Amino acid sequence: MAGSSLEEIGRGNRQRVLSEILGSGTISRSQIADKLELNAASVSRITRELIEARLVQEVGDAKSEGRRGPRTKRLSVDRTGGYVIGIGINAYQQVVTLADLSNNRIASWDAGGEGLSEGEGFLKTCCDQARKLIEEHVPDKDRLFGVGLTIAGNLDKARGAVISAPTLGWDDEVGVRDLVQKELGVPVALETPSAAICQSEAAFGAARNIENVVVIYCALGFGIGLQINGQPYSGISRVGGVLTEAKTTDGLGSNLPVTLSDLCGGKALLQKLLSSDVFNALSDRGRSRKIWEVVSGADQTDGDYKSVLEEFGARAANCFSLSLTILQPELVLLAGPLAQSPIYLEAFRKQIDTLKSDLQQPIKIKSSEMTHMGAARLLSLSENIANAELDLNLLKGGN
Repeated sequence: MAGSSLEEIGRGNRQRVLSEILGSGTISRSQIADKLELNAASVSRITRELIEARLVQEVGDAKSEGRRGPRTKRLSVDRTGGYVIGIGINAYQQVVTLADLSNNRIASWDAGGEGLSEGEGFLKTCCDQARKLIEEHVPDKDRLFGVGLTIAGNLDKARGAVISAPTLGWDDEVGVRDLVQKELGVPVALETPSAAICQSEAAFGAARNIENVVVIYCALGFGIGLQINGQPYSGISRVGGVLTEAKTTDGLGSNLPVTLSDLCGGKALLQKLLSSDVFNALSDRGRSRKIWEVVSGADQTDGDYKSVLEEFGARAANCFSLSLTILQPELVLLAGPLAQSPIYLEAFRKQIDTLKSDLQQPIKIKSSEMTHMGAARLLSLSENIANAELDLNLLKGGN
C-alpha cells in the first residue's frame, strides 16, 4: 500500500513538472522546484526521465536567477518528441489539425461544412482526414499521444457523448469518444469550446496561475467554462454544454421566459440587423459567417453594426452579472467571434462595472483570441500528455 502511494506521488509530481514546462515555454530546474515546492533532487530526477523520454529538452544557458554559481541550462518541451490531433467543430468552422508538442501546427484539413449535419458520419470523415495527416507527417505512430475534441453542443463528458448539438444539426446522441478512439486508436479528450478554452488559457495562456476564471463563448449562442479554486468545473453530473437554450426573462416588464440566445445571442443580434427573409434564408453556418462580417464592419465605422454590438454587449453583461457576482472570478475571458469586437467587449465591461460597483474587488474582463481549434490541440496536450499516465520506459525505448 505504501509502495503504491509513493508511486502515485511520484507520478503526480512528474505530471506537475511536465505541466509546468509545457505551460512556461522555457524554465529552469530551480524555478520548477520553487514553484512546485519540490526538492532539487526530485526535480533533477524527473526532468532527466522526461529528457530521456524525448518529451523535454535542455535549451541554451540562463543566469542562475540571482544565485551565485555557474549558468544553468533551461528546459523546454521537445517539439520533435511527439504529436497531437485537434478536432474543432462548431457551426462556423470544422477543422482537423496535427501539431507537435509545442503546439506548432504541422498540417490541417477544413471540412467547409460539408456533411456536418450527420453527426456520426461527419466524425468518421474527420477521423479519415486525421489518418491522412498522420500517415503523411508522423514517422513514429507510438509518438502520437492523442486527440482533443471541442464540439459546440450539449456534452455528457463522463460518457464521452454529445447529447445534442442544435447549431450543428445533430439531434441524436453521438458516442464521440468511443467512435474516435476506435477509429484512431489513441486517447480522446472531449470538451465544449468554452470549457476547452478555459482549461487552455489556465494552463498555457492569459489565465495561467489564476485560480478562479470564467470563459464566456459569445457566438450564435453562449457557452461557459469555469475554473474554480484551480480546478475545471463541470457540475456534479459532468454534463457541459452551450447555454443557447438557458432561460431567463425578457426584462421588458412582461417576465416572459426567453432563451439567452433569443435575448442577447448572435442570432438575436442578426435578427435586429437583417430582414426576416434574409435571416431565415441563412443556415447557422451562414449566420456564423455574418457575425464575423458584423464584427469586421464595425471596425470600419459602420454605424448600425457599432450600435448593435454595443447594445448586445451590454445585454450579455446584464444576463451574466448575477452569475459573476456569485462566482467572484479573478478573471473573465470573453471568447468567440463577438468577443473579438472591441466595441462589444467594452460595452460588456462598462455594464458589469455599472451593475457591480459594490464588488469587494473589480472583475478583470478581457478578450481571449483562442479559437475552438487551438483549444482542441491544447486540450490534447494537457489531457493526453501532461496529465496522462505515460509509460516513460516505453517512450525511452522508442529513441
